[in-house]
Amino acid sequence: MADIPEKWLEKAITDGHINYLEYNKFTNPKMIGIGGFGEVFKCEWKDCEFIVALKCLKVDTSIEEKIVEDFIDELKLLRKVSSHQNVITFHGVTKDSNGYYNMHSNNILIHQKQPKISDFGLSKLIDETSRTSKTSNSIVHGMAEYIEPQCFVNDKYKRNMKSDVYSLGVIFWEISSGRPPFHAFQSRDSLVIHIFKGNREEPIEGTPSQYIELYKKCWDNDPTNRPETKLVLNTLKQLILMKL
Repeated sequence: MADIPEKWLEKAITDGHINYLEYNKFTNPKMIGIGGFGEVFKCEWKDCEFIVALKCLKVDTSIEEKIVEDFIDELKLLRKVSSHQNVITFHGVTKDSNGYYNMHSNNILIHQKQPKISDFGLSKLIDETSRTSKTSNSIVHGMAEYIEPQCFVNDKYKRNMKSDVYSLGVIFWEISSGRPPFHAFQSRDSLVIHIFKGNREEPIEGTPSQYIELYKKCWDNDPTNRPETKLVLNTLKQLILMKL
């Protein structure tokens, strides 16, 4: 692990900012996903008698330091915002006997009808200027279906809130369809080319026209044409009122 991220983590644990939990407290692991940083397991936390998500990052000579640094960045951000009702609870970190670092949080996406943000994988604190996708690694370890086309051709492309609006557009389509976007694509490279050429998923029959118009604006190829997040929220509220 890169020295600076490792020292930050050790100091955060020593100072009590991040809890260190014994690895043997987690039982009955079941893999539920594979992401940019490693694997995610559903486990039972014996002390608290509830289910948690254990995100596992294997740190060895084959893993790039950039991935470790990004993962630490996720912890820093999650530590700051996990008290919010729409963000999953971050409980702490653990390390198993084989030398893996296992960072985990209560990764529930919908809990008692309450949506929870569960993964801050490459998130950064966003100001009104921009956030930079530092290297192509940010792209490689992301999900191409939700990434704006500009990121595929320019690893120094500066991202801002409009980048997240693009992703929201894809998510809105996914909600209306009930299936993942571009699920028929087997090759990531083919999908990237397909999206970069301006192709998007087709609207689902029966979807309200205003909703379709909204997500199409969100995933517009030109970031300047995408709506502000406040406008997206207000439009959704109006659509809900129309259905009442």
